[in-house]
Amino acid sequence: MEIIVSRSRIAGTLPHYVYRALVPAEGVAAERRAIGGTVAAPKIAGRAPCVRIAPLAAPERYLTMNPVERSALAPRIGALGRRIEWLIIRTIFPEMTADSVPIVFALDHDPGDACVWADIEDITASFDRLEPDLAILTAFDLGLRQGDGLRAA
Repeated sequence: MEIIVSRSRIAGTLPHYVYRALVPAEGVAAERRAIGGTVAAPKIAGRAPCVRIAPLAAPERYLTMNPVERSALAPRIGALGRRIEWLIIRTIFPEMTADSVPIVFALDHDPGDACVWADIEDITASFDRLEPDLAILTAFDLGLRQGDGLRAA
């Protein structure tokens, strides 16, 4: 599965950056796009329609649950999605040293905007497989290897 990982500087500020990991929407089933919607990739990645990690990783049963059942499972899906994003971003951009993906991250230097397209294991409906090992999950478990299959945009 292809993934877009980006670092975008917030214009007009000290070196403050937004880090994102998104999946291009073109390869995602319509049902998955419907539960999480689509977002535009950062400008450096071409503004392509993308899907966030958490809705993509949600189990198949999530698609048919009633709202009460969904609301009980959603925080766990969100936690897994955030962990996956963090692992991918930290592997591609090791200067992002936060313990989770922050909304904005301040750096003491200005590396500039960057975008990398990478291949990872298919994480569609991976919640049941990955969530039990959330605390020990690694980028390697996701099929991401530093420098292997990475393409700069």
